Amino acid sequence: MSDFLEKELQDWTVGDWIDAQTGLTNTAFRKRIRIASAGGINIPSVVLPNNAPRILFEDKTGNDFALHERVKDEEAVNRFNSGVSVWADKVAKELRNSAQATFGTRDAKYVTALQPRLSDSIRPNIRFDKKFMLETRSVGFSIARHGVFLHYGAGTGFGGNKGSQWTDRHGNLKKTNPASLGKAGNAPRNEAHWFSSVIERNAKELTDITAEYSADIAVRIAGILLP
Repeated sequence: MSDFLEKELQDWTVGDWIDAQTGLTNTAFRKRIRIASAGGINIPSVVLPNNAPRILFEDKTGNDFALHERVKDEEAVNRFNSGVSVWADKVAKELRNSAQATFGTRDAKYVTALQPRLSDSIRPNIRFDKKFMLETRSVGFSIARHGVFLHYGAGTGFGGNKGSQWTDRHGNLKKTNPASLGKAGNAPRNEAHWFSSVIERNAKELTDITAEYSADIAVRIAGILLP
């Protein structure tokens, strides 16, 4: 039996959640998600569906009137959006450099015709408010799937008894390698925190950009950090 199955759910590490996602059937994994949610147990965002990690710009007023008043100042909102965009491009470059410096060519085993090198996969993603589509609401970074596994030290070739399947960013169905089945929980862990340190190092600059624009917006970076 895999190590994570011998633990209480509240004691699972991020690595255990990743092993469960790749090692259990979809039904068994979703059941554990439901149990954890009902019990108030923290579930790492990396294994949650449709929950891409991102930095959020939270409107502390919570009303559309304040948003409307801000976006009426076209010069100010454009300056804010531009500042966030420039920041995101700079951080994306630093993340690419961090991935290259940390892993070099070690991630080559993950690369396919449809799955690029980690350093080549990193792109900034910016979303705007839903009401007017004028004010930046979040910024995130797309990364190749194996970038998360490398961060946590989750090994390749160590799937569970049933394996799993997922859709890559090109819409192609991917499956666990049959040769790795039955080996989950046995992968050597060698964590490489190449991602969060870059975000944290640049967080103050983003906070300053936001504060210059409006005191009504709080910057929430916790959602993007890989613990």
